[in-house]
Amino acid sequence: MTTVQEQPPLDILIIEDEPRYLESTRLLLSHYRHRVEGAATGKQAYAQLKAREFQVVLLDLRLPDASGLDILKHIAARHTDTLVIVMSGDATLESAVDALRLGAYDYLRKPYEPEELIKSIRNASQEIGLRESNLRMREQLAQSEQWHRFLVNNSPDIIFTLDSAGCFNYLNNSAERLLGYSRAELLGQPWQMLVHGNDLEVAHYHMNERRTGERATQNLELRFKRRADGISPDDEPSFVSVELNATGIYQPQEGQTGLFQGTYGVARDISDRKRAEATITFQAYHDLLTGLPNRALFKDRLTQAMANARRHSLILAVMFLDLDRFKTINDTLGHLVGDELLQAVSHRLRGCLREGDTLARIGGDEFMLLLPHIRTREAASHIAEKILAALKAPFRIDQHELFISASIGISVYPEDGDTIEVLIKHADIAMYAAKDNGRNDYRFYDPQQNLTLDGRLAVENDLRRALQRNEFEVYYQPQVDIMSGLIVGMEALVRWRHPKRGMVSPGEFIPIAEESGLIAPISEWVLQSAFQQASHWMQMALPTGSLAINLSARQIEHPHFVEHFHDAMRANSLNGGQLDIEITESTLMRDMDGSIHKLKQISALGVEISIDDFGTGYSSLSYLKKLPVHTLKIDRSFVHDLSIQANGSSIVAGIAAMAKGLKLNIVAEGVETEDQLTYLRQVGCNAYQGYLYSQAVSAEDATDLLKLQPLH
Repeated sequence: MTTVQEQPPLDILIIEDEPRYLESTRLLLSHYRHRVEGAATGKQAYAQLKAREFQVVLLDLRLPDASGLDILKHIAARHTDTLVIVMSGDATLESAVDALRLGAYDYLRKPYEPEELIKSIRNASQEIGLRESNLRMREQLAQSEQWHRFLVNNSPDIIFTLDSAGCFNYLNNSAERLLGYSRAELLGQPWQMLVHGNDLEVAHYHMNERRTGERATQNLELRFKRRADGISPDDEPSFVSVELNATGIYQPQEGQTGLFQGTYGVARDISDRKRAEATITFQAYHDLLTGLPNRALFKDRLTQAMANARRHSLILAVMFLDLDRFKTINDTLGHLVGDELLQAVSHRLRGCLREGDTLARIGGDEFMLLLPHIRTREAASHIAEKILAALKAPFRIDQHELFISASIGISVYPEDGDTIEVLIKHADIAMYAAKDNGRNDYRFYDPQQNLTLDGRLAVENDLRRALQRNEFEVYYQPQVDIMSGLIVGMEALVRWRHPKRGMVSPGEFIPIAEESGLIAPISEWVLQSAFQQASHWMQMALPTGSLAINLSARQIEHPHFVEHFHDAMRANSLNGGQLDIEITESTLMRDMDGSIHKLKQISALGVEISIDDFGTGYSSLSYLKKLPVHTLKIDRSFVHDLSIQANGSSIVAGIAAMAKGLKLNIVAEGVETEDQLTYLRQVGCNAYQGYLYSQAVSAEDATDLLKLQPLH
């Protein structure tokens, strides 16, 4: 069993200006018995370092009064035994590389997991233990020839000397350990045998160094070759990155420079540092979920491709790809399934590309493609069609069979723009045109599409003012008993009467309201207005049945949703038996546990709960057993093609059979023909709504319909 005392306690200084990070880190390390001090400013840090020695310093690079890199330099110069672990929220590549080069022992990017910090502290403790062990050994072997030989042969660095002709005449044990060569193989051989072929030119005047003092070689990065059949595993690179320090050796002569005898050099293995720099570089230019280039790298490659196209009078294409209805899957099945789906989609998209093309993920469910070598626009069309075809096959993720499509916008250089920003913007506009055309399609950029986008922005701006101007109205569509033909309920539906455009279709403004977050205040207004109308009908003693209200996800997620709903009921003297709330599967699945808890409270008031658009979501049916559901509403898309001649629909029949088994009511939406009604009656549907009886009508017309109903 692992205990908190598995490593010796250390003296640790935390230099951190965020009180939250400082205190949480202090508590975490104190749990492991470490002796911890803190400093919130550069001034405090310098004072602590002056007052005592610390074995480990945890350093934030951003302080209110000092530079973390300056503190790092100070520690490297005056506290050489102190190990520095940089903890920074700075996302730039340069700061990480600078910290490593200035001597940082490790680099943690905020926010980090506690396990990462503990692992780094544990490694530092082992490093300190090794240093202390080496120190004890040096003290034991002090002032002896054996001491010098021991240190050289057991140094982690490659220590060598060359003769005046540039051939090895001494190497320590590290050469064999790091490179796989025995000393016998290297002694007498020229230094060129060891240096990577691509580094021979830069190494020419440094490996066989003749200079001394400040002009001698310091911290030169080279690559030393590994022995082809050496001790390194197969997955290791064929070279070792080293940092070389070398100086000339001269025979002492009084009053003269002396005769050149050769070169003394030390090569330190910096492979771990180079790997860390490579990792940081990769993270700076790639999406960590899919491994694809990110927006920054995409723009860099687009810049190069445009320069080449401009030089050789070529064309190139930029594609903006957005997955259709991905949010529904993400909200319904959760982010883990969503992430796996994005990875699977990325894999398929890669298979559609040619050599030299670039696929990038720029965020969420959005991708961009660069096609730098196309002769005609038709070539871009071919790639787009290939992508859409590749996405048609279902994805199997976590025992779910998922279908996903994409909308693709294409802009072509130089016809559609001659700058990065314009090409990307126009591809984005074309993508929205593909979505407006029904999704699962592609569109080339057309200047006319700007007008459509401007129209969307205008609708959003007008929506923000519509509530203040009382431009919304509540219409009511009757829900009719399928056997008696009597109205058993009214569904409240929002309509927008624009002062200039007249009645705006819900299909035009509801999606924009959902994307912009305006759906919550609109839904709340509908609820209040509908409750007032229900109260008015009750005072008129009209046989309204139940009033159905659609709830948005944002309404349910509000922390005081239940209280507000109950207050609205009391304010209008309504009881729960008069109300029916409708929610969609995707709304429910955004926060399953929270939704179930709140809807159970609503049900306890006597309010009935209906699942709207049933069958169109991706959720598991297990929630039907957890929720106090009373009714399933069959989506109009399943009702549209019903006919007696075609023997109805297996989907509708299946939903009806399942509902009967669960003892739930069934309401069909979008009923327009007698054939549809006859089939629904045969499968046991309880009620319906649709144009066959009445479209959604104003409150005044709905009142007239209710007046025609017999009193129950």
